[in-house]
Amino acid sequence: MHKKLFSICIELFCFLCVFAQSPSLRLGVLKGISCAPSAYLIENKEKLSVQNMAFQILNSEREELPKLLRGELDVAFLYAKDAAKVFDKSKKGIVFLGVAQNEALYLLTNDETYGSLEDIKGKSIIAPEENSQETRIFKHILNKKNISVGNDDSSVKLDFSLPQAQFANSLISLSQSYALVREPFASVAIFNSSKNLRAENIQKIYAENEEGSNIPLMLLVARADFVKNNRDIIRRFIDVYKNAMQWTNKNPSKAALLIEKHKLGLSAPIAKNAIPYSSLVFREATVAKSDLEKLYTILGSELPSEEFYFSK
Repeated sequence: MHKKLFSICIELFCFLCVFAQSPSLRLGVLKGISCAPSAYLIENKEKLSVQNMAFQILNSEREELPKLLRGELDVAFLYAKDAAKVFDKSKKGIVFLGVAQNEALYLLTNDETYGSLEDIKGKSIIAPEENSQETRIFKHILNKKNISVGNDDSSVKLDFSLPQAQFANSLISLSQSYALVREPFASVAIFNSSKNLRAENIQKIYAENEEGSNIPLMLLVARADFVKNNRDIIRRFIDVYKNAMQWTNKNPSKAALLIEKHKLGLSAPIAKNAIPYSSLVFREATVAKSDLEKLYTILGSELPSEEFYFSK
């Protein structure tokens, strides 16, 4: 009898050990400013209402996505432009939880005479690749403003010759006067040269011309099977991430130190300067649905079905 009881106790102890070691949620974190609030989660993981979370810090979406689809991650970050395609190709294998970042795109210039968008007519602007979200949104805005893109004297010429990582250096060296730059590259250019200015906030112009709409940039998504079996954990995780987002925006200096400490790809000085301009938000999927569908319409993407949108 004692042996049997002892055996049961051992089995129960082993089960509890395994259970305690199993993460409740595995989060894929991309290096860069988009996932900045994750540094707070990593630092405070023992205090969160979602206990025993595990984190994988990854260099790119290309590295992250296979892990998500293979079931090695439960929740991850995807660029808005890619999420609907992944949903379709994975046969509804992911669920959109919420927008984690709106577009953080700026027109930068070292031209002291700049006054308004009208001033870029006839000018050359360094831009990301032609089919990128940044460039297509910018063209959409210019079209709304009746500003043409082309090679004649009255049109804006978009220069796609440089990779985005070099935009800041080009402005710093004064070899170019205008560039369409996302954070944190915009902060790098301004941090390293006082001559560079934020001429325009593209998100702000878009909202003025699209009835207050936002441009989703980075989404939080989860595996559909994980959501199906862990709805309570997902709900609590959304609340935890909202809190981390709010803390990060209110405490950029402290958040920047955590970003550097947990090796999210940015130095503390750059992160500190970038956070206030990075449009870090959290808008739940059902609230952000209309903004996302408008973006997909502009990008020419097929709209995902209702199963894509997580609802509490």
